[in-house]
Amino acid sequence: MNLSPAMIDTQGAMRKLLAAVLVACCAFVPLAALAQTGVKRALLVGINNYAAVPRLQGSVNDVETMRQVLVSRWGFAERNITVLTDERATRAAIMAALDRLVKEAGPDDIVYFHFSGHGSQVKDLNGDEDDGLDETIIPQDGRVGDVRDIVDDELDEIFARLKARSVLIVLDSCHSGTATRSTDIRTRSVPQDTRIAIYEAYEKSKVSTRAVVPVMESHFVVFAGAADNQEALDGPVDGRFHGFFTYALARSMGNSPLNASAREVFRGVEQEMRKIQARINRSVMPEPQLEAPPELLDKPLFEPRSVQGAVAGSAPPARLPWVEARPQGPGRITLVNSLLLGGGPGSTWAIYPPADATFAPGAALAVATVAQTAGRDGLATLQPENAAIPNGARAVALLPAGSAQQIALRIVDVPAERRKSIEATLRGFLKDVEFVGANRPARFLVDVRGDLLRLLSADGMQVVASFPVNSQQWATGVAVVVSRSANATELLTLDNPSSQIKVDARVANAAPLQPTAGTRGFGTRGVTVVADTQPAQYRVRRAGEARTPQNSLQVEIRTSADAFITVVDVDSEGGVNLLFPSEHQRQGFYPDGLVRAGEMVALPDSLQSGNRAGFFWDYSPPKGNDTIRVFASTDLQTAQAIRQRVRTLGAPASRVGAGTRAVAAAVGDLRSTFRGLATRGIVTVQDPTSHVPTPSATPVYSYPAPPADAMQSNAAPPASQAPAMPSDWTATTLT
Repeated sequence: MNLSPAMIDTQGAMRKLLAAVLVACCAFVPLAALAQTGVKRALLVGINNYAAVPRLQGSVNDVETMRQVLVSRWGFAERNITVLTDERATRAAIMAALDRLVKEAGPDDIVYFHFSGHGSQVKDLNGDEDDGLDETIIPQDGRVGDVRDIVDDELDEIFARLKARSVLIVLDSCHSGTATRSTDIRTRSVPQDTRIAIYEAYEKSKVSTRAVVPVMESHFVVFAGAADNQEALDGPVDGRFHGFFTYALARSMGNSPLNASAREVFRGVEQEMRKIQARINRSVMPEPQLEAPPELLDKPLFEPRSVQGAVAGSAPPARLPWVEARPQGPGRITLVNSLLLGGGPGSTWAIYPPADATFAPGAALAVATVAQTAGRDGLATLQPENAAIPNGARAVALLPAGSAQQIALRIVDVPAERRKSIEATLRGFLKDVEFVGANRPARFLVDVRGDLLRLLSADGMQVVASFPVNSQQWATGVAVVVSRSANATELLTLDNPSSQIKVDARVANAAPLQPTAGTRGFGTRGVTVVADTQPAQYRVRRAGEARTPQNSLQVEIRTSADAFITVVDVDSEGGVNLLFPSEHQRQGFYPDGLVRAGEMVALPDSLQSGNRAGFFWDYSPPKGNDTIRVFASTDLQTAQAIRQRVRTLGAPASRVGAGTRAVAAAVGDLRSTFRGLATRGIVTVQDPTSHVPTPSATPVYSYPAPPADAMQSNAAPPASQAPAMPSDWTATTLT
């Protein structure tokens, strides 16, 4: 396996960070000092249908999802949330709503402002921008007549007048980036506005100074969805269009602990972006960025003592976002607004009693699987069918839907007659292929260059494989890659957003899992931390060559609870390989894959001969992007079920020409196992104490001291010595 070179320079500094608030950012002030009389207020703006610039597809979904997260997870009251979408989001309406927000917000309030839509640039007229350009967001009627974009200077002036103690600002928009051939994934940028006269008129009419607190003296933490030379993207995820950054931020804000720091929320965004990248088969993704004064990076964004019902007009926060579950008769239930949280057909939800806010693993009343949607609601079937679900029950996401049973291909830049011939040939080899046009998402693109037929990544920026078009084997080659991709896609849909345990993983020579992770240095707002969304470059190890971090994989893993680790590799052609546990590992090296909470585990422990692990993971063909999936489960039975299904997917019969329906069925069996873990009566042993360690607590589970033998010095105890744990599992992804 081998990873392609990163295609974006991650060392370049951002041109400006004050204006980065306009490049898909999120600003936070810690809530530790909030008084008892504050109110949580939100203004959410999402625009798909523009009057004069290209339309988007995910902006309205963005703000609907964020509203659900704010209400169910963080306790915002519906009456204190204003939503402007499409034709209601004109320049005048946005500015008026912002002005009302400034006037109504009190000094102890929490204020959240979200904009999802197009961004752009305009010539800087007051000399405050190093590159001579101001960043803008574009209202629904922007570029019509003399309607101006909303310039960053204007937003600076508005937000500087807010008296709120906590201000959260999210603008999922952008103004520049590279081209893409994937027309179902759209950039949130339009060309620079050159109608300079209308901006000159505005510049002459406003005050000469900007009423802004110097950034290094502020308490803002900034999350940027992309560097200022990159695109923010809008595309399909979980069967619904979203801004990728907003989707990732919503997931992270929904799953991060109540006392999560800026860095922890940022790591959650980073992980979600990796999952999106792997599932949509893009070779390049934007790099979210975090900037903050150093002293704020690791402080809680939401102090638990400040949000437990202390803010007026709000409810206490919950551990996870939830939706209302309404019983509809025996075995049937409606999940209200579940589509906002990824509840498409095939998704699975755990049902809990009314007012439950902890959603403990194994304690669900039942599980529900969405059969179809009606608007934003999910119509679901219950398991067990006779489960008694009270009115006001709550549902949390347990498993996302599996991938489509057919793999979508798009043939591009090929004459019509030749396209028909290629389609007919491939249909003879791939029974589960679907050819789609530019209005539908595609897993791969196909084109012909000279004598080569090429299979490209979904964004058209990486050649996955190429075959001589005059050869009799080209269709077989495409079939192998596409069918194996079905394996990878299905494996990547196994996720557990309701898990209480957390797992961090990184390639050993990547940025360390420490407080200084990814740091570039000091920027306008403090330390800049860059997300690791771009594949690093490694190379195939040649025979006899010494092992180094560049040609042999070493993964470092840390879990928040004692857990059984399973490591799986999915190569660029969709081949599935169980890396750990391995039949080659030495006795005593993490038996059954069991690791201790909080311990940094290196797999293998060394790249030197005679290591404790007894194995190495060398990079080998096929070249391209590899995805490493790390599963962590608190009970051995779940870990064994994962490993058995991975072995099935990695068997030779599943690698060549296997139908995607067969692969989906194999993963479906594993989904059934996971569904069973959620409900009462199926948990192996219920431990009344939380198995999620806190910074101030010692681990719940303790083990006998390991033997003094050096070979055993990094080994967890055998499974037979491990105490029973509540059944819980999670997974993370490396690319």
